[in-house]
Amino acid sequence: MSRFPSVYAMPANVINFPATVSAPVNPLPPLEKLDFTVQSFSADYEPIKGAGHISSKKYRMNIRLDTEVDLGVCKGRYEIINNSRLYDIAGKALAEHAPARALSGAKLEEKISEEGAQSFFDLSFPALTEDVQQMRGRSTGLIFRILGWNSFDGSSPVKFSTGAIDGFCTNGMVWGEYDLFGRRHTAGFNEADLSKFFAAAFSSFQEKIRLLRVEAQKPLDITAAEKFLKSKFSERRAAQLLERFAVEAVERGASLWALRSALTFYASHNSTAFGVRNTGLDNEARTLYQREDEVRRVVESAGWRELLAA
Repeated sequence: MSRFPSVYAMPANVINFPATVSAPVNPLPPLEKLDFTVQSFSADYEPIKGAGHISSKKYRMNIRLDTEVDLGVCKGRYEIINNSRLYDIAGKALAEHAPARALSGAKLEEKISEEGAQSFFDLSFPALTEDVQQMRGRSTGLIFRILGWNSFDGSSPVKFSTGAIDGFCTNGMVWGEYDLFGRRHTAGFNEADLSKFFAAAFSSFQEKIRLLRVEAQKPLDITAAEKFLKSKFSERRAAQLLERFAVEAVERGASLWALRSALTFYASHNSTAFGVRNTGLDNEARTLYQREDEVRRVVESAGWRELLAA
């Protein structure tokens, strides 16, 4: 028996996309963990204790229906975009703009934080893999990647980013600010904008790989690496990253690429060196993706460009 029998009869505040969005078969692997429905209902409150509850005209609760968990309270104009609908839109856009071979063998990793209030789907496309020759002679394969981030607690917009996964170590990376898509949870969300974003992402992939190949052959001594890290991170974090740079340099050579790999290791793994603090809110996925965004800003900084130009 639902704990919200009267609430479920209330109208949901959910974005209604055109029916044509769900018509094509989604070419991507199916959602499982993220395939839940969230609905928005008027938030009840008790202005005077014992006097009874009334419904708010300004705020609404977002309820995950399968678990009956309250994922957040938002203002009335907030519009829910359920994961399945967002994923279908992404699938349609990819079917239109991805190279013919790209979707074959696509892989999906699903993660949630805070019982679903933060939802992430990480798509990789092994058919779009490019080799990067490292300074020590060994190549690593970079796999094209799309990361989607949805939320139901009002903390962030709908976001997509593109990047790559290093096939050697499974480190993930995202590109710069011009390779990010973000839209608020409002009725103005436009699927055509997302379609254009994906089209541009595929067309620019080769140029991104070319730049990374330059980094892989750019020598970087440990003194310069230390100076750069101390300019971007706390002393403790910089020391940890410098130690990781030394590890990466053994395999890849002392290069700017090895420093990038140290940073992406930090962003991709809940490891002994870079542990995620357990807050009791299932926060690992959210924390790691926040780290990825932090690293993105670091590697598109003026300081990073100076290392490349030195």
